[in-house]
Amino acid sequence: MTDDSLDVRTLLGPDGPIARRLPDFEVRTQQLDFSQAVADSLRDKRHLIAEAGTGTGKSFAYLLPAAVYADSHQGEGPVVISTRTIALQEQLNGKDLPFLHAVLPFEWSSVTAIGRNNYVCLRRMHQAEREKSLFDDPERSKQLQRIVDWSMSTKDGTRQDLDFPPRPEVWEAVQAEHGNCLNRACKHYNQCHWQRARRRMQTAQVLIVNHALYFADLALRIAGASYLPAHRVVVFDEAHHLERTATESLGMRIGRSSVGWHLSRIHKRRSDKSLLARYVSPAGRLLWEEAHMLSEAFFDSLQERQRAGGANESLSLYDTDVDEGLSPILRALSGELATAAMRTEKVDAQMELQARANGLDGLCAMLRALCIPNPAAETPLVRWLEPSRNGTLLCGAPLDVSETLRKNLFQGGVTAILTSATLATDDDNEFSWLRGQLGLDQANTLRVGSPFDYDRAVDFVIEEAMPDPSREGHSFKREVSERTREHIIANGGRALVLCTSWDFVRHLAQVLRGPLKHEGIELLVQGEAPLSRLLERKREEQTSVLIGTDSLWEGIDVRGEALSLLVVTKLPFASPGHPLTQARMKLLKERGKDPFGDHSLPEAILKFRQGFGRLIRGSADRGKVVVMDPRVRTKGYGRKFVRALPFSDDYQTEH
Repeated sequence: MTDDSLDVRTLLGPDGPIARRLPDFEVRTQQLDFSQAVADSLRDKRHLIAEAGTGTGKSFAYLLPAAVYADSHQGEGPVVISTRTIALQEQLNGKDLPFLHAVLPFEWSSVTAIGRNNYVCLRRMHQAEREKSLFDDPERSKQLQRIVDWSMSTKDGTRQDLDFPPRPEVWEAVQAEHGNCLNRACKHYNQCHWQRARRRMQTAQVLIVNHALYFADLALRIAGASYLPAHRVVVFDEAHHLERTATESLGMRIGRSSVGWHLSRIHKRRSDKSLLARYVSPAGRLLWEEAHMLSEAFFDSLQERQRAGGANESLSLYDTDVDEGLSPILRALSGELATAAMRTEKVDAQMELQARANGLDGLCAMLRALCIPNPAAETPLVRWLEPSRNGTLLCGAPLDVSETLRKNLFQGGVTAILTSATLATDDDNEFSWLRGQLGLDQANTLRVGSPFDYDRAVDFVIEEAMPDPSREGHSFKREVSERTREHIIANGGRALVLCTSWDFVRHLAQVLRGPLKHEGIELLVQGEAPLSRLLERKREEQTSVLIGTDSLWEGIDVRGEALSLLVVTKLPFASPGHPLTQARMKLLKERGKDPFGDHSLPEAILKFRQGFGRLIRGSADRGKVVVMDPRVRTKGYGRKFVRALPFSDDYQTEH
């Protein structure tokens, strides 16, 4: 147990264990204040919203009080730390946590949790090895054998530990699955990597998860089940993503490929080794064929409907029905699988058949919810058709997640700490917009700035006399292309260019590729290679230029000379035409609020702040930010974008 007198200011102070271990450690007032606020909120069991600027050292600041609290409150379940991505989980697990375990003057345990499907199931793996029912292809059989060999030496049994990326159909045949587990009755129980991970989760004092996993578990808890252990504290890093993640986790989407995936796990044509061929009656095989044909017809009709409404646009379904004739066939096929499961004496086959039946039942429930509107639902579902690479998707998402989160998270006996470098819009120190989005009524609040001197480190330029992008789109695109080229060449490359659409990314890439090649500057374009590879190349070839959209606005870290110019081509307003956005704006209007001022603007300001934060990642970084959008100057709301940036009040921008 920790010494009650051991506080976070002592641990993070000049004479603390971290300072003694790190010779170049700098005591930062911002970090101390933030860490103390976390400790106080945990002690008082009050929610906290805390914005901590870039360079504050957020990770140490919340991990320290989390470890201290977890050790002194054993028996309450773990303190859960939720990050935005699995990559950030791995960063904590590989760097920050081992260091803190080494320096803190008490023993404590931490475990990283990922989804069950990331683990190999030894029973299913050996079953696939014996039967090879899905692996008539030599390459798939080879991959299966590599997984079998790997299973004898792997430490954690996760897909991430493999030294090659397995084909989806191969991993699906060996992965651990909910509803397809014998638990203690399984002869592999003691060696099972998932069961070991689950036991570690149950005894961990600090549990590291990601947002998608946490909100998937929240959805399970609402339904009366759970994945994560019971807990009383959760810390959300990068908390500005919570509303989006909750919406995605509580939403649904079905496409041709997802139905095809369920059907392919039951049977493949010209195969006499499938579950269907070996265990299901001829009637079941006819149902499978009918389901396959109806699925093709169903998604063909959706695609035609979506194209008629706009080939490249999402199409709202509002309160209109969609013919759900596919569901009865899938439900009948599920019944045949369940019957076959009861008839066979082979335990492995029973489990596989029942798991496939349950999967079809879940698919039917989703189809019914997406096809038939339910205006009486407590939280209405917004439904729409969305184009994708594999055809049209049938999608749905809750109109408003705030009430669901209010009842099931923030009023559910869990103390929540929400933190990010960007949580506030403009000068809103109470985070009223964020609290409204999430249904978080009462919380302590804190804003601490960055230790970086942005006035000295950043030249902020707003291009003047630019066409208005909302009225002169073609002229704006032409001028942005020309001025972006000029800025990049004058800077010798070393740039990141942020766009707001894939169309603009492609346009800029086409315009800039030739001139930059002539100057000996390499052009890196998002979508032309995996993002991790592009970032690696950006750091290696420091004069290179990276162009992209969406995910490049946040989360990437390029330090030093490799990035000294940031070009923001356009203010990052979300497309107002998306059905979910339209529905939420309509709801705001019905509630007497301003859809633009209460939704579009604050959302864009937060993303703008995130984009700005890509330039200065360390105390030695210097550079220029160029904003091409004239609305920063010409529109009344434009001043809010500038005021939201971490400059002093008397800082003068160039133009």
